[in-house]
Parts: sequence; C-alpha cells; structure tokens
Amino acid sequence: MKKVSIITVNYSGKEDTLEFLKSLRRLQRAPAGEGYRLQVIVVDNGSSDGSVSAINKAFPQIDILQTGSNLGFSGGYNKGLDYAQIWGADYFLLINNDCLINSPNLVEELIKTAESNPKIGLVSPKIYFAPGFEFHKDRYKKEDVGKVIWFAGGKFDWNNIGSIHRGLDEVDKWQYDLVEQSEIFSGACVLIKREVLEKIGYLDEKYFLYFEDSDFAQRAKIEGFKIFYNGHTSLYHKVSQSTGIGSIVTDYYHTRNRLVFGMKYAKTRTKLALLKEAIKLFLFGRPAQRQGVLDFYLGIPGAGNLALHPKGVNVNLEYPLKLSIGIVNYNTADLTKKLLESIFQKENGYDLKSMEVIVLDNSSDDNCKEIIRGFLPRIKYLANKENEGFSKGYNKTIKYSLGEYYLMLNSDIEVMEGGLPELVRVEDEFKGEAVLGGKLIFPDGSDQDSAFHLPTVSGAFKEYFLRIKGSYFMFMPKSDQPAKVEGLAMACLMIPKMVLQKAGLLDEGTFIFFEDIEYARRLKKLKIPLYFVPTARFIHHHGASTKRIGQEKAIQHLEKGAVHYHGIVYYTLLSLILRLGQIFGRVKTPISRWVKD
Repeated sequence: MKKVSIITVNYSGKEDTLEFLKSLRRLQRAPAGEGYRLQVIVVDNGSSDGSVSAINKAFPQIDILQTGSNLGFSGGYNKGLDYAQIWGADYFLLINNDCLINSPNLVEELIKTAESNPKIGLVSPKIYFAPGFEFHKDRYKKEDVGKVIWFAGGKFDWNNIGSIHRGLDEVDKWQYDLVEQSEIFSGACVLIKREVLEKIGYLDEKYFLYFEDSDFAQRAKIEGFKIFYNGHTSLYHKVSQSTGIGSIVTDYYHTRNRLVFGMKYAKTRTKLALLKEAIKLFLFGRPAQRQGVLDFYLGIPGAGNLALHPKGVNVNLEYPLKLSIGIVNYNTADLTKKLLESIFQKENGYDLKSMEVIVLDNSSDDNCKEIIRGFLPRIKYLANKENEGFSKGYNKTIKYSLGEYYLMLNSDIEVMEGGLPELVRVEDEFKGEAVLGGKLIFPDGSDQDSAFHLPTVSGAFKEYFLRIKGSYFMFMPKSDQPAKVEGLAMACLMIPKMVLQKAGLLDEGTFIFFEDIEYARRLKKLKIPLYFVPTARFIHHHGASTKRIGQEKAIQHLEKGAVHYHGIVYYTLLSLILRLGQIFGRVKTPISRWVKD
C-alpha cells in the first residue's frame, strides 16, 4: 500500500487552516487494504494566534509540527517533508493552508498520473479561485463563481523571469480537462514522488517565500524528471491570503528572489536586463523593493531584513504535546521491552494525552518488531534498513517528535516512579531553557556516575596523577537539588525544543561515542546550562547497549569518535598523557572505560 503525506504550513492562519483541514473530509477513502495510507501534517511556523491548540482540539489525529519560528514557505515545508520521509511516505502532497478540496478523487488522480510514467516526478491539479477570491470579481456571472481558473498548467517566461498560468481568469468550460506535461507546477498544490527528493533534496531555504517552487522545478528537470498537469481533478485557492497582493511581503521577497533565481538560471542577456531593472527599483521603487534589491547584493538569504519576521525564538509557542520520548534500539529488544513497560507503568507518570513515545529500530537482528508490536498504537514505531549509528538514529526520533520537550532514553534505561513528570516539572521551572539529565542508578540500587567535565589535558592529569575523581571521567554530583554541570550522560537527557532551535541536532560525524561530549561543548559555547536532577531517578543497565556491538568494534568507534572530537593533534597528546597516567599515575582506570558507559 502506498503511503501519502499531505503537508500544509500554517503561520497565524488559524481559520484558513481549520477550514482546509475540514475540507480534507471530502477526499474519498479507499477500501481497507487497497489504495493508499494517508498521513496529514500541519507545520506551524511559530504562530501567535492560538493555531496549534485550536487545530489539536478540532483534529487530534493530525500531526502538528512546531518549527519554533517563521521559517517561511520553503523552511516550513522542508520540516514537513523531513517528518514525512521518516514516516516512509512514497508521495508528498504539498497543499497551501488557504486551499480547499474540491474533487474527492484528488489524491487518486494525482498518483495515477505520477505512476503512469517513471519519469513523472511532480503533478499539480487544476486550481480554481476560491469563490469570492477572484482578481476581477465584476467580470463573472453569478453561476460562474467557483469555476474561475487560477492554474491549469503553464510555462515559464524566461525573458521576464516569472511563471505564466494557463487559463488564468478564464471560466472553466472543460477546455483544460486533460492530462499533459507542463513546464511548471503550482506551489499551492503539488504531488512529489519520493524519488525526486532522494535525487535533488528539499526546497531551497534561501528563498524563504516565492521562487522556491521555480527553483525546485528547474532542479527536478535538470535531473530528468517531468512535470505534469492533471485537469481531471481540482481544488480551490484563496489566492494571496498569506501575503496579500501588492503587500510589503510580496514586494520584498518577489524582488529579491526574482534576482536570486534569474541570476542562477537565466541567460546572460536576461541577467543584464535584471541588473538594469534592479538599479531602477533601488532608486525609484517602493521601500520593500529597495530593501529586496539591497539584500540580494549583500547576499542575505532566508527571512532577510524584513521587519515582519522577527528573529529569534517565540517564547509563547504552542505544542500539541508536552513531552516526546525517543528510544533507539539495536539488538536490545529485551531491554527495550523493559523500558517501555516501565514508561507505561501508571506510577511512573506517563500521560497519554500530553506525551508520546517514539521507538526507532536501527536494523536489529533480534525480534524487536515482534516485541514492539505489543505496544502499538501507544508508540510511534520507526525502522531503519541499516544501522545508522547513535546520533543519526536519535536525530530521526527528534525530527519525528511533536513535544515541547524531548527526552532521549537509551534502550538500557528503566523509568522509576515519578521520573518523567519530575523532569518535566523541573524543565518548566527553567522555562524550557536548560538541558536536564536524571540520576542514573545501577539495577542493584547503587549510584551511577551521571555527569562529567569536558575532557582536557589538565583534567586527565588531575584524574590520573593527582587522584582528583571526576576531573576527567564521569562523576556523581553531591547534591539533592538540581546541580549545574558541564556535561551529562545521554543515556537520559531532556532537551527542550527551544534549545534544539538554538543548538541544533546531535553531531552525526561519528557512528557512536563522543556525541554527548560534543553536544555539551556546543551548549557551553551557546551559554545554555545543563542541570543534573537527582530527584528524577532512572535505572541504567550500564554498558548493555554497547555490548551488543562487541568490545572490539566499540573501541574502534571510540577512537574514531575521539579523533573527530579532539582533532588528531590534541587526541595524540591526550592519549599520551592517559597512557603515561596508567603506567606512572595513581589511578589505573583503563581508557576503554568510556566504552562501557
């Protein structure tokens, strides 16, 4: 069965988005076991109008992704595409939130066209002006309203750098009821094959808004994909609801991005004409047009200098869930089962309405899928075709998470009573601006080292030669209150989405090891605090995960991780001190100790 993701982006457009989602009910559903499996994703671009709570209340079955800030058309859709790819979508149907479904057969028809030829990569339907949103309302008879065409395929005008919509402003008399190749697609509604994304990547985020679809079309055609138009199916579009015709937003992005696109793809003669026009606009154009020209020459991409898009993170963001728990399994099905059982024990604080669990199987050889099946549908289950390593695996669960806070748990962890709500409570006190780690204990109830200082030559000397515990290896903070530390074990680490917006995902430069140290160093540079929370307790079957990959391989990965983190020169110096410390020092801790963490 084909998997289809419908993706829309919302930016303080609550009413339009709710109306669009309601219109999705018009889509006809294939009988069980036939047709396609549908996923609907709303990407919220940092709205401030209560969109997330309203959408979540009206459509609790829909996945709502919070980007944390306005990433524009391209950035917002890219987040949705990433989420859908992890889900395993075969087709991605991008639809603007100011559209309304007209034809119940929309999905079937677009897929039918896409599958008619392996070279067809993108398909758009016929698009009408939504009733009352026509450019020239006085031109049409009452019975023509709802039949006025906005897009019926088209071509690209390379002399003037702009798309030309066929049938624009015409009343539909079935003159474009056909299926044929087109030079362009409509960004308002387009079906994209998975193969296209695998070949050319996502939308270019330097455009932010306008011309990202034209750029995507060019890249697709360069790689040999065809664009098609299907006039047998249609939808309505509330044209320019998001930006407004002739608005400051339109002036700025259309001016700047037309130059970006034209200077990348147009012929020399057209490029010279664009430069002349740019000079004219800079001297005599409207303020936003002048700014657009200036930012083009300054090479300022993305949101640019338009004041309508404030920089930074919106502290009043809404999320559909409070907590997402991410777990990556590699040949630890028995431990993963114990972890899931502990999560769902009532006394441990899991709340089905505000929390979610994501389990990624990293191409295990064990019976993980069979064991995990017993926890469906309480969890979101993902599977890799090959073992991608620690960071890539957990990054996938982060990208696939919907919660305000993300809790990374190793598969060899067990949640203890009240551990989850306690971490959430403390994170709320820090207003989502700190990274937290719980207290790790051994299965026998004894304390386990949970924190560390960033590794340095002086720290290694203190640990090995001066016997100052915790200077280089991990230690247990002596505190019954949240204690600020330099680093925390990633076996149990809570990272708020607000922090992820600033610090980014885990470093994928290593297969396993040193990702916790690298992230701690990055947080320190950004002045984002890490706190050890002793009142949130978790059992950790120390080293159980790494044992499954074998001691020899683990040490190889450790050495590669160390070189990646320290660099070859510092790594060599540090290794020398550690070896001398083992020979002459007062502490005989093996270098391979990190492998067992």
